[in-house]
Amino acid sequence: PYFQPIVRLSDHKIVGFEALARWKNEDRGFVYPSDFIPLAEETGLIMSIDFQFLEKSCRQIKMWQEELQRTDLYVTCNLFSNHFFSPTLPNDIIAIIDKIGLKPENLRIELTERALLENTDIVLANMKSLKAQGIKILLDDFGTGYSSLSYLHRFPIDVLKIDRSFISNAHEHNNHQAIIKTIVDLATNLQMGTVGEGVENLEDATLLQTMGCMYGQGFYFYKPMPAHELVTYLKRGC
Repeated sequence: PYFQPIVRLSDHKIVGFEALARWKNEDRGFVYPSDFIPLAEETGLIMSIDFQFLEKSCRQIKMWQEELQRTDLYVTCNLFSNHFFSPTLPNDIIAIIDKIGLKPENLRIELTERALLENTDIVLANMKSLKAQGIKILLDDFGTGYSSLSYLHRFPIDVLKIDRSFISNAHEHNNHQAIIKTIVDLATNLQMGTVGEGVENLEDATLLQTMGCMYGQGFYFYKPMPAHELVTYLKRGC
């Protein structure tokens, strides 16, 4: 896993990370997710890859917590939607974090709207079970796809991630600003958190904070990086 920090917009302090899959292949070199994730999904290998990735990510967070005495740090992992159709998902995840010794509140699970469109009873049960254990649920890429408002009161979602397509140069587009403000106000009224994705300049970071968005991530703050590079910033107290 590579890790991209998620920062609190009020002071730009790192509060957690999104874990992102990267593959360094001996023959092909650096392989990006867009090259191997679709094939992994098509073949079904994504199911085992996700759990391996989740374990590695949680293990790294646990190491940082112990090394830096930062028990507040959390990691967010995005799971393929089919995981939520399995009744064993909550137990599978708890088994992983119990083995590592990571507290449930230091793990967050991202899912996309695709998981909410079918088999809703088992998806809802799994989400409720994860949340009851203390694991927070994030809805990724909110504002794209169907973005049905019925999701927000039916499913136990803790955080909305505002899609980067609205964030990119939002300070130059009034219609993007209107959408962002609507999402932030909606989340606030429903007592949900908000993360702005793809923040690439100071103007957009300032705009998000002014609109009441709590957290942000993007190249303006930090690029995704391997753990050994990121620890330097953590040791500085970032």
